[in-house]
Amino acid sequence: MGFKKVETADGSITLYHPLFGESYHSVSAGAATESLKKFLLPSQLLEKAKTLKEVSILEVGFGLGYNFAVAVYHLLEVNPSLKLTYLSLDLEVNPLIGELKLPPPYGEVYEKIKENLLKGKTKFSIGGVEFELLLGDARKTIKTLGRKGFDAVFHDAFSPKRNPELWSYEFLREIKNLLKEDGFWVSYSTALPVRKALQLLGFRIYNTKPVGRKSPSTAATLKGKPLNDSVYPLSPKEEKKLLSSPKAVPYRDPCLCLDREGILKRYQEEVLKRENP
Repeated sequence: MGFKKVETADGSITLYHPLFGESYHSVSAGAATESLKKFLLPSQLLEKAKTLKEVSILEVGFGLGYNFAVAVYHLLEVNPSLKLTYLSLDLEVNPLIGELKLPPPYGEVYEKIKENLLKGKTKFSIGGVEFELLLGDARKTIKTLGRKGFDAVFHDAFSPKRNPELWSYEFLREIKNLLKEDGFWVSYSTALPVRKALQLLGFRIYNTKPVGRKSPSTAATLKGKPLNDSVYPLSPKEEKKLLSSPKAVPYRDPCLCLDREGILKRYQEEVLKRENP
């Protein structure tokens, strides 16, 4: 199959994906650490869970299930009676997931996740947590969700250059329609095409604290307010780059059906026009 196990900085194991030419997680940050500090903390959900009875998360890119395990553990730690709905989109369940483990304190939750998935269950409950994994092209499955209001979106697909199908303006517009106005979209990516698409869609864009590297990640919200210091405003230099760089052009996929080569070609042609008006 070509998948390779890779040990990350915090001792957790990730996999290298041969098709995308990338690991599922940051090796320098640590897989479990990345789930906590690049996704859960910037989503502001730990603060919200203290007072809310219900919280819902949409994830783009289930991957190995680490984000789910980390979110479940910490959200229930904050509020044991919390009702959590977690809906994830991915093309398939990785066949090597049964060989993976997460270190304490996430191991127990992760084993329950694996137990269900290895039995072919893509919809199951763990206590007060309702989980569903929709398999297939996320550009199609996302259209089946109607207008549900999610409190957060964990956008964890492979990188925009490798997997532009899941980072286009049109796909992010679908996500916008599913996110509550005070909810947060969070991702490890700071790619200009992605941030520009979010800006054009009316999101306020924030940096998130660097984890395992010098550069930050991204959080975005329509009308929400940061409740912790894991997110902070863009610098004037970043704002200027987002407004004036020829590369600050969204990926476009009007039919939500183009292949990655077609999306990248269209993007490169638009950048070239801007560089040579």
